[in-house]
Amino acid sequence: MQKRVFYFIIFSMLGLALFVNLFLIFSIESVLKNDLFNRLKNYVNKIKDEVVISIQNDSFANLKESHNGYRISIIDKNGVVIYDNFSSNLTNHSDRFEIKNAMKYGESKSIRYSDTLLKRQLYYAVKISTNKSDFILRIAKEQEYLYAIFISFVPYIIGEIIAVLIFSFLLAKYLTYIILRPIYDIDLKNLDENLPYPELKILIETLKKQNKIIKSQFKRLKQNRQELQSLTKGMKDGLIIINRSGEILSINPSAQKYFSNLAKNTNISEISNDLFLKLLLNNLRDFKDGKIKDEIREQIVFMQDMLVECEVVFWPIFSSKGKFKGLIIAICDITEFKRNQNLSKEFSANVTHELKTPLTSIMGNAEMIKNNLVKYDDLPHFIDTIYDESKRLLYLIEDILKLSFLDESHSKNIPFVKIELEDMVLKVYSNLKNIAKKYDIEFKFELEKAYIYGSKELLEHAIFNLCDNAIKYNNPGGYVKVQIKNLGAITELRIKDNGIGIDKADQDHIFERFYCANKAHSKKVGGTGLGLSIVKSILAIHHAKVKLNSQKDIGSEFIISFNNQKYNQSRT
Repeated sequence: MQKRVFYFIIFSMLGLALFVNLFLIFSIESVLKNDLFNRLKNYVNKIKDEVVISIQNDSFANLKESHNGYRISIIDKNGVVIYDNFSSNLTNHSDRFEIKNAMKYGESKSIRYSDTLLKRQLYYAVKISTNKSDFILRIAKEQEYLYAIFISFVPYIIGEIIAVLIFSFLLAKYLTYIILRPIYDIDLKNLDENLPYPELKILIETLKKQNKIIKSQFKRLKQNRQELQSLTKGMKDGLIIINRSGEILSINPSAQKYFSNLAKNTNISEISNDLFLKLLLNNLRDFKDGKIKDEIREQIVFMQDMLVECEVVFWPIFSSKGKFKGLIIAICDITEFKRNQNLSKEFSANVTHELKTPLTSIMGNAEMIKNNLVKYDDLPHFIDTIYDESKRLLYLIEDILKLSFLDESHSKNIPFVKIELEDMVLKVYSNLKNIAKKYDIEFKFELEKAYIYGSKELLEHAIFNLCDNAIKYNNPGGYVKVQIKNLGAITELRIKDNGIGIDKADQDHIFERFYCANKAHSKKVGGTGLGLSIVKSILAIHHAKVKLNSQKDIGSEFIISFNNQKYNQSRT
């Protein structure tokens, strides 16, 4: 308060002095300009007759001797400069303001920058008539003449400002002391006694009551903040609370994953993510301006160890009077949701297509038989086609149901038991023995004793699919080699063949649903395009990793690594 009173008095005095000086300066400048234009006009009148004679005689020698520091220019009615005592070979002046107006009104004046002399000039022009034609006589003087006069006033103005400043300082200090000293001497313990201003009594009593209320509210707010921090600390979603100025009042650990440099009491300007900062500042401005009243939802991608797609929700906080107070920002990771959504759309489209193909074939063949369009000798072929397509459709439906089950299941919902991997491999082989014989494929085994934890039914199905593919995508006389290696915490299962192999371009896609590297061969052996997708889903439930080594026309090897230690940690 003392500073405010002090500075108010000083700046009021200085402002008044500045206003008076500016008024005087502009007034003096106006007077001097008018005086200079009057001098130019008088000088024109003085030499006007002499100029007329010079024009009629085509001789300007006399003018050169008597210019007295003035610039004298004579311009004909077409704008051609026929004489100028400061310069020669001048351009046409018909477009000059003072020339045009003098030709039109008889006289004119102006202040402008001279392109010839590269200085600001004061011009006075008058139209004169001779026996030859009408001409313009123009007299000019540099504006520096005015500046020189102003400069002569500068020492007086500076002295005046210094004097006013000293006087204002002393006066402000004295008045501040007189006004505020009694307030500083108030005894806060005896507010009812010796009050210098009776009006202060009501104010002080009010302040005492407000102080008690504020202490109570502050205590309650502190408790609420502690409760809020406890609640938000365990939240999976990020939560940031800021005030209208952009200061961060609260930020939970989940939000700090996205903005590691942010902490409580810092400003949003320190956010390193430019896209998020721009979005936040725009929304904060719109809430302040009252353009938006409701929550805003935006989607943004954060770059961490991998791309994380998030939905950001901005909730404005308004007071009871509708004034914007701050913002609550929630950051929800929707990466998995988006991925599942896209997979679901893609899967639905693929299922429709894959189901339609065998059904079309079945209906087409059945319709031909129904309409007696098939010869008796060809009837077995059409029936076989219907049977094969029906069988393919059944396999496809079974695989779709299996994938649907795996997508909806979780490892905690599936009972896991201890499994001897060697016994499971040999059981799968016994189920595939006849198929291997049919395709002339030899099985080779290098099996170590190893135990894993998992679903016996699902793992058996995964191993069956891999071995079945190794048989069907092989060459007659080929082999399938199955190895089990016990590497301590890791149990490794390798299934290798010397079949047709997989192109390098296809290897990144073979686990995708309905993807077939060799569609013709896949249809021939009854493949649905879902087998390896099912394998991948089963292994994901068991926290196992699968790796592919393959070369075209040489063979393929699938390496499955079961991390029993990781599985046990996740189950607990």
